[in-house]
Amino acid sequence: MSDYIVPEGVTEIASRAFDGCRGLTSITLPKSLRKIGTRAFVGCFDLTEIIIPEGVTEIASHAFDGCTWLTSITLPKSLRKIGEYAFGRYHECKNLSEVHI
Repeated sequence: MSDYIVPEGVTEIASRAFDGCRGLTSITLPKSLRKIGTRAFVGCFDLTEIIIPEGVTEIASHAFDGCTWLTSITLPKSLRKIGEYAFGRYHECKNLSEVHI
């Protein structure tokens, strides 16, 4: 799997939904999304960029922990909560160089 499109109508990415999805390089999130759960993308080492759509209000703890090759993330104005270590504690997003708000 290299690219994945989450279907419109999905409001939450459940905890550990994409846990360890090696080879996932890009994901398109729907406008209906409101929350990204705990460890939702943990260990997605190959994910390089993610755009969080307007309407998302929460990114839970450790959501992107271990996304080693994540270099760019875009956060929406609607975001109200970013959980503890959302971008890593154990395996940090050490290549994250661009955060767009």
